[in-house]
Amino acid sequence: MPARDWALAHGRAHLLSTAPRPCNSGSMDRERARELRAVAPLVSIAGNKLTLISTCTLVQNAGKTIAFSSADALRRGGEQLGIALTLDGKRTVPVASWTMGRDSRVALIELAGPFIDAPGFDVTPLSIGAVCASIDTRGAPAALVSLVVDVEDGKFVRHAVPVQVDTVEAGGMSDDASSYLATAIEQDPDDLTVDGSVLFAWLPPDPVLGRPSEVVALALAVPYRNKTAQPRDRPAVAELCGLTDLGTALPFDQAGSEASNELGQVAGEIREDD
Repeated sequence: MPARDWALAHGRAHLLSTAPRPCNSGSMDRERARELRAVAPLVSIAGNKLTLISTCTLVQNAGKTIAFSSADALRRGGEQLGIALTLDGKRTVPVASWTMGRDSRVALIELAGPFIDAPGFDVTPLSIGAVCASIDTRGAPAALVSLVVDVEDGKFVRHAVPVQVDTVEAGGMSDDASSYLATAIEQDPDDLTVDGSVLFAWLPPDPVLGRPSEVVALALAVPYRNKTAQPRDRPAVAELCGLTDLGTALPFDQAGSEASNELGQVAGEIREDD
C-alpha cells in the first residue's frame, strides 16, 4: 500500500476557502478517468427487471473486493440487490450482505463471490492506494460522481458534477467536530443523484514528493438534510462522509514482508550491537 494513502487519512483537514483550480482537461475528460470505472450501479435484481437504487464504488486490496454506498439507499433497496458490472446491466454480481460503518451513513457491501475482471466489464475496482480517508482536495478540482440512466438507450452513464468542498461545524449524524459540505460550482445541477455518489479529486503532480498527477476518491456523499450551514453563495448539495472504514474492512497486504510487532531500525539511528 503506498505510504501516502493512510498517512493522509490521519492528517487534520482544514477549511478549503479557495476555489478549486480550473481543470484543464474539462468535465468530459474528467468523466473518462480510469479511476471512475470503480463507480458502479447498485441495482435491485428482484424479478426480471433491474432498477437503479443508487451508486456504489468498488475497492480492493490483497485480493479482496468490497463496495461502499449510502446506508439509507441500501435500506430502501430491499433484499435482492446486486451490482451491475456492465453499463447495460447484463452482467451483475449479487450483494451477499452489508453492514454500517462506524459512520452510520456509510454502508460496507460484501459481494456474493470474488470479483474476477473479465473482457467487456465496465467496472474496475479501485486499489486502496487510490483512496484517501482525509476529505481534503488540497485546492485541486473535485467532482461528485454518480450514475444516471440514459433516456435514449436505457444504459447507465457515469456523470461528474464539479463541486467545492468546505468544512463547517458538525451537525446531523456526524460524531466529528467538523462536517464537510459539497457545493456545486454550476447553479442547481438537476442531473446529480447525491445519495451514494463519491467525491473524487484530480490532484496535480507534486514535484517535491516526486508524485505524478493522481485521481483519488475522498468521500461518500449523502443528502445534506440539516441545511443549517451555507458556506458558499448557494446551498450545499451534499454532506460528505470519510472512508476510514475501508482501511479495516479490507485485509492488510503483507506480501513481501514478514508480520511482526517488533520495531525495526530506522535509517540514521545509532545502532548498538552486543
